[in-house]
Amino acid sequence: MNFKDILKQSDVILGVGTLMILGMLIVPLPGFVLDILIVVSIGLGLLILMTALSVTEPSEFSIFPSLLLITTLFRLALNVSTTRQILSKGPAMNSSVIEAFGTFVVGGESGLGKYVVGLIIFIILTIVQVLVITKGATRISEVAARFTLDGLPQKQMSIDMELNSGAITEAEAKVKRKKVQREVDFYGAMDGASKFVQGDVRAGLIITAINLLGGILIGSTIRGESFLASIETYGKFTIGDGLVSQIPGLLSTTATGIIVTRSSSEKKLTVEIKDQLFGNAKTLYVVAGALGLASFIPGLPFFSLLFLAGAIGYLGYSIEQVAKEEIKKIETVSQEKTQEKKPENYIKEISVEAIQVELGRDLLPLVDASSGGHLLEQIANTRKKFAIDFGLVIPAIRIIDNLEIPHDNYSIRINGVVVGQSAVRADRLMAMNNTTRNLEAIIGEPFTEPAFGLKATWIDPNDKIEVENKGYSVVDPSTVIITHLKELISNYASQLLGREEVKALLEHLRQTHPTLVGELDYDKQGRLGIIQQTLQNLLAEGLSIKNLPKIMDAIANHLPRTNNPFDLAEHVRQALSRQIINDFLSPDGKLHVVTIDPRIIDRMNKSITLDETDGSKLIILPHDVRVRILESVYNELQKALDENRFLIFVVSRYLRQAFAFFLTKELPPRNFAVIASEEIHRGVPTEIASVLSLPSREEHPQEA
Repeated sequence: MNFKDILKQSDVILGVGTLMILGMLIVPLPGFVLDILIVVSIGLGLLILMTALSVTEPSEFSIFPSLLLITTLFRLALNVSTTRQILSKGPAMNSSVIEAFGTFVVGGESGLGKYVVGLIIFIILTIVQVLVITKGATRISEVAARFTLDGLPQKQMSIDMELNSGAITEAEAKVKRKKVQREVDFYGAMDGASKFVQGDVRAGLIITAINLLGGILIGSTIRGESFLASIETYGKFTIGDGLVSQIPGLLSTTATGIIVTRSSSEKKLTVEIKDQLFGNAKTLYVVAGALGLASFIPGLPFFSLLFLAGAIGYLGYSIEQVAKEEIKKIETVSQEKTQEKKPENYIKEISVEAIQVELGRDLLPLVDASSGGHLLEQIANTRKKFAIDFGLVIPAIRIIDNLEIPHDNYSIRINGVVVGQSAVRADRLMAMNNTTRNLEAIIGEPFTEPAFGLKATWIDPNDKIEVENKGYSVVDPSTVIITHLKELISNYASQLLGREEVKALLEHLRQTHPTLVGELDYDKQGRLGIIQQTLQNLLAEGLSIKNLPKIMDAIANHLPRTNNPFDLAEHVRQALSRQIINDFLSPDGKLHVVTIDPRIIDRMNKSITLDETDGSKLIILPHDVRVRILESVYNELQKALDENRFLIFVVSRYLRQAFAFFLTKELPPRNFAVIASEEIHRGVPTEIASVLSLPSREEHPQEA
């Protein structure tokens, strides 16, 4: 088995290693084994420190918290083993590494002095670890964990918004979410792991004190050594053991501080230090000048300061020269590219989203699923419902944050134009009276519902049950936005149906009706546009195009005789008449219609003009007659609202399109319908709710 095969058994190696660490607490180890383990401990500390310096972001070193625990346990087990050796063997202790640290490392003092020096160095190292590095790293770990956890919803919301807007793919979003979760897990684990490091330092200090006091006690009482000899013997080994345990601990503690203070970056820490600390030649010149002036101060080392000033000045000069060379290279490359450069392509910059919802800052939580926001889910359901109800696949709706609008506002754009906007309270619920009864007043902030202009009230969420018990309908802010969005999409549905969408519908239809689509021959010049305009005319009047086979069959039947999309739309209406009438039936199963006074019919028939762009139009003259007709129409609309019925005008097929276009210019959309009498089939229970007539002459005496 080679080394690669051994590495493949990493889980076995880790398990065996952990058991061996636990075994060190029980089984006495010879000196040469302790030397190897001490060297391994120092090597691990260096490896961890170098790795901490090389990562670009903390989560790249995700095993660090677990590694800290294992190495801490290893050092503590090693401490126990060395303590056993020191106390049991005394002067016969045969660890060369501990002895070297206990004599050579502490300096050149003789006698007991060198052990005092060694003890002081050990105490200083311990104080640095406990009061400076460990305490600081622990505090930073706590703060980093808290802030990372607090920032999790915003990061997840940002990913959801990027995904919804199309800025990233589903796979990229999954990677980003995983990265965010890994970062949260890392800092949460580091918050606990830093406590292990803190405990390791304190345990090392206690073990060192036990070694020294226990060794002196054993040497002077049990082994019969003199007090000074005991201090010299056990002091040497105790200080050496303390240093060899504290140095790896210091390395791990330093690595901990570096990791938790490291912010995410695309570069290693060493590269960033070079770029940020030694990247500005002017700063280095100032430092060199200050050191040069300081060298002339009496009592300070003249040559040392002057040498350091010269070295830093030369470093600044070198950096400046390198920067100039880089600028020359960039200018040269830029000139070469300019000569060969093609004109910039700004096609992406002029693209316009079909539907875009812009949210103020306070409304961003509405799209954050982790904090209870479900606007994204509602938008997906809205697109699905439009496909089911209207047969129209709504383009992807892009949601972006807009800091230029008020924080509680939103705006809806269709084809780049703002078609609706309002303000909602993200922390409130909207209560609305959907009944005709006068309900008991409620406490809240008055509001006008944006989709239909109804009076509403923003209430405290805690009052929801009480308000509902009073008869009000209560909805959340997301539903307010969605309702407004659905209404606007319904009104502008015809503008969302382009040639590409029509072609996609036809290709989908070809799978089940290949003969029909083949007869349409939409690839023939101009035909696709004619089919598109016909479908747009249907959508403009609120009709569904879901029954595509029936619609295309009607278009195919009449396309050879007319290319006018308005005439084709009327033919399609005849084909869909049962569907149209069925949609307008009231809850009692009847069709309640408004007929028109013959005098008005006669006036309108004489006022019809044909327009190539808009089809049949009504040009009613004189102006006062037009005003009187509209006044009667508004009266009928109000009467229909009072009677809780939908306003439906019935006219002849010849007049239907012109009258519908006339009313569309004057009335709010989706508040009325104009049907042809030919569209009402035998057997449909029809009831005349009213007759549209001109006001009496007394009300308008100016009419001749």
